[in-house]
Amino acid sequence: MNLKFNIDAAAIAEAFKDLAMEVEQDLEKGIANLAVMTDAAVKEMVQNELHSSRETYLENLSLLEVSPGIWVVSLDQPALWIEEGIPEQFDMKPGLLKDTQASPTTGRRHKVIPFEHSKAPSKLTPYAQNVVDRIKRNLKKDKINFKKLEVNDDGSPKRGLLHTKNYGGETPGKGNTPVMEGVSIYQSVTKTGNVRRDILTFRTVSDGPNQKNKWIHPGLDAKKFMDKAFEWAMKEWEDTILPEILAKYSDE
Repeated sequence: MNLKFNIDAAAIAEAFKDLAMEVEQDLEKGIANLAVMTDAAVKEMVQNELHSSRETYLENLSLLEVSPGIWVVSLDQPALWIEEGIPEQFDMKPGLLKDTQASPTTGRRHKVIPFEHSKAPSKLTPYAQNVVDRIKRNLKKDKINFKKLEVNDDGSPKRGLLHTKNYGGETPGKGNTPVMEGVSIYQSVTKTGNVRRDILTFRTVSDGPNQKNKWIHPGLDAKKFMDKAFEWAMKEWEDTILPEILAKYSDE
């Protein structure tokens, strides 16, 4: 998906005769500035409105001058579902269970799905952040720090599964497990030698008959950040940038 800025600067500049070259150069600078501002406008909307999908959108957003005076703000395929929305609810199980082998005993496929609660708040939906806040309060009551690494008597970091807590809470959607049941805290050493602390819950998805109405995505409203930014850009060009450039030469 592309927003293309291809304003015919040369045609506009022709009206200024001897000053045409200078006008055209200023127009091209104005177009470049507008493209940068539009890219920034999309990013601002993304920062303000997205949470868990923010990184996906930003990773697939780009600004490029494809040829002199022609700029494109582009959104690649992996993020189009955010921009255009998901109009209807759909069953997530086929995607989640893709490449999963069936059990030789039951003939059913199943997979354990981790839900991470130790992400940065900016990457969490408001509901997920609410769950994290409640987990933090419960851990505090149990005298367990949410972020601080736990160490052994010799000062070395502890590793593996350190805690599992059942804090209950509501049961989301068609599930049957409370949202804060099975809160597990792990510490592990990364490839770079750093120690990371993860707070997770795990839920199981399967293609069994009792899962028929579970793991159903409700759909997603289209964000239309690109459309909104383009409308803003055209107004900014017509009301501000172009008049300012033309006014510069109107008395010459």
